Amino acid sequence: MVHQIYLCVSMCINPFEGMDIDQVLPAIEEDDEQPPPTEVFIPGTDALGQGEILEADDSVYIMRHSMNVNWPCLSFDVLQDNLGDERQRYPATAYLVAGTQADVAKNNEVVVYKLSSLHRTRKGKPAFNL
Repeated sequence: MVHQIYLCVSMCINPFEGMDIDQVLPAIEEDDEQPPPTEVFIPGTDALGQGEILEADDSVYIMRHSMNVNWPCLSFDVLQDNLGDERQRYPATAYLVAGTQADVAKNNEVVVYKLSSLHRTRKGKPAFNL
């Protein structure tokens, strides 16, 4: 029924009937100058120049935090908890499990981290709620 009503309205009412296309749609200004393409740094493929430093673009992160670990962690996963599936409030808490890559095999560990008091780091109005 809704589909039939939609077809009737679209067929019966045309506010632009009898108008020239230039009156309905504004002219599109075409510019010969194209913006330069954005290049992404790819580790292992691209090389940093002398004195060049990679910096994170904080505008793309709602929350960006760092933490220190004893050894590099080549793998990690977020553990499921009982704090809710669709959390909407800050501060947030998360649990991670990670496997380390130590200098000697006997020093390797499986570690569990509790990250708490995580807060919003992006300033301004959010595009969507978290």
